Amino acid sequence: MASIELDLETAMDHYREGELDAAKAVYDEILKSHPDNQEALDWRGEIAIQQDEYEIASKCLGRSKELYPHDFDENCKLGLAYYELSEAELAVDTLKEAIDLDADDLVSHSNLGKSLYDLYNAGLTTPHLKEKAQRIALDWVTKFPEQPDAAHMGAAVAGLPAPERANDAYVADVFNDFAPDFEDKLEELGYQAPKLLHQLLQDQLAPQGEKLSILDAGCGTGLCGPLLRPWASKLHGVDLSPGMLEKASDKGDYDALDEAELTGFMNEHRMQYDLVVAADVFCYFGDLEEIFAASRECLKGNGHLAFSLECKKVINYELHASGRYSHSEDYVLNCLRKTGFNLIRKEQAVLRWEYGSEVNGIIVLAQKA
Repeated sequence: MASIELDLETAMDHYREGELDAAKAVYDEILKSHPDNQEALDWRGEIAIQQDEYEIASKCLGRSKELYPHDFDENCKLGLAYYELSEAELAVDTLKEAIDLDADDLVSHSNLGKSLYDLYNAGLTTPHLKEKAQRIALDWVTKFPEQPDAAHMGAAVAGLPAPERANDAYVADVFNDFAPDFEDKLEELGYQAPKLLHQLLQDQLAPQGEKLSILDAGCGTGLCGPLLRPWASKLHGVDLSPGMLEKASDKGDYDALDEAELTGFMNEHRMQYDLVVAADVFCYFGDLEEIFAASRECLKGNGHLAFSLECKKVINYELHASGRYSHSEDYVLNCLRKTGFNLIRKEQAVLRWEYGSEVNGIIVLAQKA
């Protein structure tokens, strides 16, 4: 008994020093001889989460939960492991339990929203899973109407009436969470919007010689930055997520980066830009009139707005279970006219792939009238 206590102390000393590989080696040795040791299981699972070893995390934390259900307080981490392993139903059940135990755990709320979307899509082939996702989402948003993730994703998955736009706290939380591996995930999805917008601008504006003042609206990690930089006298990025802005800053393409809500930022920067580019940004707005009007406000007299949007045959717009909005093309064009833009060009496009299906949309270039 003294030996295992000493080994546990040694492993924890390594962990506190940030020596994760050394710590996990000691925990692995402990678990060979004492496979049901709670402390070793919990901490080995913790290290596995930190090192993205989700299979190991699910085994260690899952076993700990089986053996010590009344002492287990790692539901959030176990739920994350299940989510990363695409075990949507297990993830939802575990994260729901985490929230029942600690309603203030913001990470559990965030991960539950993503897991519910996965479970909803699993229901495309197994209908009872879609029904379960909708039932839990409705319960979630009913219990926590003021919690940003619940208010938005709960409503989205449950199919409740759509708010006019995603709330700022939800958007910032989602993209802060995705920031570390955002570009890898987009590559897996075959994400095309920056490239398609660049091609549209190249074909229509062909900015050569004269440099433009450009706003990358909702710049994220800066995927549009290197495409826009050659045309820019000034390239300004704005985003709600500090995690995303940190990644964009590392690229070195921007003259300025601001953490701000987009509509307010554009209204405060009147007539400062020749071009506003919004790649997969307006899909977090249902009602487009306010954001289009703000875009016009920040453009110079003959400035241009280029953007992408997901489109479906809907009445104006609807909130999808992904948490993004889809719009009808007629609604988009009507909002442009109402807010003082002339359409220059509109192209239909596949913006990305999701769950094996095309996400269809439009690429638009408009000019301030």
